[in-house]
Amino acid sequence: MVRIDLLLPRRPSRLTFNFSRIARIKMFRLAHCVRLFLCAVVIISVASILFIHHGNDLDQEEIDAKLRQFAPGQIGELCREDGGGEKRIIFIETSGEKCLRPRQACAVESAARTNPDMSIYLYMATERPPGNPEADKGEGLQRDCKTMEVLESLANVYVMRSDLPKHLVDTPLESLYFGGKLKGSDYAFQHLSDALRVALLYKHGGIYLDLDVVVLRSLRCLRNTAGHTFILGESSIENGFMAFDRGHKLLKFFMRWMQRSYKPNERSVIGPNGLSRAFQMLCNHPSKVISDSVYDFKCHDGVEIRLHNKTAFHPITYFEQNRFYEENFDEEELDTFSQSYSVHVYGSGHGAHVPQTSLFAFMANQFCPSTYQFHLQGLYVF
Repeated sequence: MVRIDLLLPRRPSRLTFNFSRIARIKMFRLAHCVRLFLCAVVIISVASILFIHHGNDLDQEEIDAKLRQFAPGQIGELCREDGGGEKRIIFIETSGEKCLRPRQACAVESAARTNPDMSIYLYMATERPPGNPEADKGEGLQRDCKTMEVLESLANVYVMRSDLPKHLVDTPLESLYFGGKLKGSDYAFQHLSDALRVALLYKHGGIYLDLDVVVLRSLRCLRNTAGHTFILGESSIENGFMAFDRGHKLLKFFMRWMQRSYKPNERSVIGPNGLSRAFQMLCNHPSKVISDSVYDFKCHDGVEIRLHNKTAFHPITYFEQNRFYEENFDEEELDTFSQSYSVHVYGSGHGAHVPQTSLFAFMANQFCPSTYQFHLQGLYVF
């Protein structure tokens, strides 16, 4: 006999019903929590991305501001007052060529733009000096008369074409040249420039600069000063930047030393080596103990000289010159020049390649824009 009650569907017990309901509620709550968690992750991720992007924007704004401010009149001046010296800057080109190389023109343009209150004199030889120039190969060495158009457009630049050796007359260096010693030098081009810069400063006063510099700031406060660097533990007083009054006794002492000690086959004998030696003799100061800071010297016969450390004129040394030419330079490099009046661009006169994203290219674009613009237009190679 079959029991009817076994064939009928059973009603779930109250306990079973409650358990199923609780399970559904828990599953719902778990799903809700998962949704909330995922939403939170998405929100945090988006916020992080926005924050990072905003941070990058701020960093880029700081970088852009730094780049914009690295320009004449924006960079921040180091001169607080006028030094009282002659308001003239001197460059010398001894080759006898009619036009400059683009990088030489850049030096003159940068000086003119950063020192509009000073007269810029470019002395150019009308005749080729005796001897042979140093043989260089590479880029930026071709002369182009577009460079002279740039200089002629600058109101405070004066191109002085003349027989340069005549400026040695009535100085202790007159016999050095006209007696034939300098004419027989293996380095006649360089030695004539070394002699002329001292003679012109002695006769006229002012500031002498090499043609491979970029001037960053006003030089009006610099007077009776030069810069030194340390090479192999000894101080070398560089003659690529000199600021002296007319008739300064160090210049006269140095010219007399040149006349006595000249050696035609030594490249730097009347350059940095000679200037360093003359200073050490006049100021009774050994070469190894010159401080790596700005220092005022009181020398024999009441001579006063200030030496600046390498940061002022040579912030990137000869042994670090590759920093000028590396592609995609780091903007932090600009901090190197925070206390620099000018920058000696080692290698620029010897054909080093200048990528458009290099430090030297950026400096040229900022401080000699007219010269560099002709390069960008493809008229010559900078």
